[in-house]
Amino acid sequence: MIIIPGPASNPLGEAIAHQLGQEPVFINNRIFPDGESYVQLPPNLKGETVVLVQTTAPEPDRKIMQLLFMARTAKDMGASRIIAVMPYMAYARQDKRFLEGEALSFDIVLDLLEAVGVDDFILIDVHSEEVLEKLIPRHKMRIHNLTAIFVLAEYMKQNSYDGAYSLSPDIGRKEIVEKVSKLMGGGFAFFEKVRDRYTGKTTMIVKDLDLKGKNVVIFDDIISSGGTMARAIEGLKEQGAGKVAAVCTHALPVAGANEKLKNAGADKIVATDTVESIYETVSVAGLIADYLKKL
Repeated sequence: MIIIPGPASNPLGEAIAHQLGQEPVFINNRIFPDGESYVQLPPNLKGETVVLVQTTAPEPDRKIMQLLFMARTAKDMGASRIIAVMPYMAYARQDKRFLEGEALSFDIVLDLLEAVGVDDFILIDVHSEEVLEKLIPRHKMRIHNLTAIFVLAEYMKQNSYDGAYSLSPDIGRKEIVEKVSKLMGGGFAFFEKVRDRYTGKTTMIVKDLDLKGKNVVIFDDIISSGGTMARAIEGLKEQGAGKVAAVCTHALPVAGANEKLKNAGADKIVATDTVESIYETVSVAGLIADYLKKL
């Protein structure tokens, strides 16, 4: 097995290789003045299992193209098996057509990966596992969706949140967060949105649970605008919660998101290294390496 980090995931790819007791093999990559990507893979890939590690944020279009170039080139060079690791999968949020004529980008990216010869595709905490399950039968490429939530929970336990309540920002993450609450050692709940009939303001609250003075960890897959997480934190603080941590797998904060979370009262913000993060970071290298050993 040869670990080849893409230009978007050099540190993570290197960490995965070290977890497997080997050194990574880096590519030659540069960007031409017109914006095109140049990719050159190392020699001697014939008959090898090649693991390509490339996240896709920021600049998802460029990073997806680089991964496609890497995979097709490895196949052309005679690699016996291509495993693409995309720690954060761009376009996974475009998983259904809301308006006629919209591109189903999620499925198209899967089609492209399969077309260039990817045999196994590993991603982490896809936005909608339900949609992914429906798409999997369409593809010969084997698709593996890992979750980093237990890695994050273990980190939080070791950093002042042992016994904290585990909360899901919506019902969509309810099942997985309920499981992680057993590891955390505290209770579990999910938020409900309540709209003030006079002002129209939406507040997120936890019903039928006394959180006064209790520490809480909110687990989500993505932090982007920070709006949902900020409203959740504000709701908890209004209910008298103690320390509140905002925890996500993929940190994709837009301008102003960090300030929004801090102003809402976040005591701690934690993410993984699926993408480069400004927040306190937990690595998924061990999670990925352990899974690669099973393939």
